[in-house]
Amino acid sequence: MLLQPLEQLNEQLLQKLCDDRCPESQTLEFKREIPGSAEKDKHEICKDVAALANTDGGDLVYGIEEHAGAAGAIQPITTEPADAAMRRIAQVLDAGIEPRIQGIKMRHVDATGGYAIVLRVPASFDGPHCIRTNSSRRFVMRNGTSTTDMSFDQLRGAFDRTATLAERARHFIADRLQQIATRKTTAPLMEGPQWIVHLVPVAGLAGRRTVDLRSIYSKTFTEFLGTDWGGGSRTYNFDGLLIHPGGKQDHGFYAYNHIFRTGALEGAQLGGATCVVSPGVEKPVVWSLDMSMFFYFTVKQYLNAMKAWGFAGPAVLSVAILNVKGFELGIGEMFHRFSRATADRPHLIPAELWIEDIDSISIDEAMRPLLDNLWQGFGAERCLDFDEKTGTFAPRRG
Repeated sequence: MLLQPLEQLNEQLLQKLCDDRCPESQTLEFKREIPGSAEKDKHEICKDVAALANTDGGDLVYGIEEHAGAAGAIQPITTEPADAAMRRIAQVLDAGIEPRIQGIKMRHVDATGGYAIVLRVPASFDGPHCIRTNSSRRFVMRNGTSTTDMSFDQLRGAFDRTATLAERARHFIADRLQQIATRKTTAPLMEGPQWIVHLVPVAGLAGRRTVDLRSIYSKTFTEFLGTDWGGGSRTYNFDGLLIHPGGKQDHGFYAYNHIFRTGALEGAQLGGATCVVSPGVEKPVVWSLDMSMFFYFTVKQYLNAMKAWGFAGPAVLSVAILNVKGFELGIGEMFHRFSRATADRPHLIPAELWIEDIDSISIDEAMRPLLDNLWQGFGAERCLDFDEKTGTFAPRRG
């Protein structure tokens, strides 16, 4: 697979592949011409794409001639407009592979006299994927630089892989929630209700992608500082990189973001406190507007970060409120006006959400039912920070 994000590819980079005699590999293949409209051409591209998806993913580069197993020379494509060619290829893949492969990306790269097309195929966890040929089904995989049929044991392992990885993600989340609730993590939160987000990419659990923690530590950790933290810092630990408010934390952190080596992300923040609502009257309150905004924007940030790090395909999303029994949900317009909606259990943990593809998820569609579920844990009808008609996130004012 090419190292660069698709949007950074240009003719100069393609020419460098040729000048350096970049070799083909299990995740990279060069082809002189794009597939035509004949049935054998359709079968060939479906076979190539399914094989990559069933193995480790990779790139197919159309418009570079292969010579002796390496990039030889750019051969610009001129047979049809680039947009038309990509639409046709997408239609062939949709019709010829089942189940549909999530997260395939294509980009044309302008070259002197024409263009090249790079087709990026993610390692899939919805498979194994087969090629449909009339009434027959064929399962294939990459073996070095060639394509072979999958054995019975390989097929069985592929069918079991997604379920096993999903279960591992759920166990990871459950274990982390237990540690956070009992303040046994390396960075315990302050006492009180705790808002927790987990986003776990399946590709990371499978060992197919990791995060460059050193780059985040030195360059981009500030992107994970909360706007209300008043600054912050970062600390390595055995699991990954902890990003937290600065200064001494005698009673625990107010909030933190934890980036795990597998690409999993954990966000935590204090979600309530005992507040004076009138002279001589105190109530334990969870701040509902802040809660909605924390969950929504943390998940949005995490999805964007994973895409920037090159993760694709499925992930498991979890939101939770821990240590919340007896706390009321503050939903009045004024700070001192609270409903009598009270949590009836120590922890509010909705069922995890399985995300089919990190690249294509609608954050509003994903977050609304999760936040509705949390509000209903306090006895409220729904989260008031989504437009009831359109379903879009529309946080209240004040």
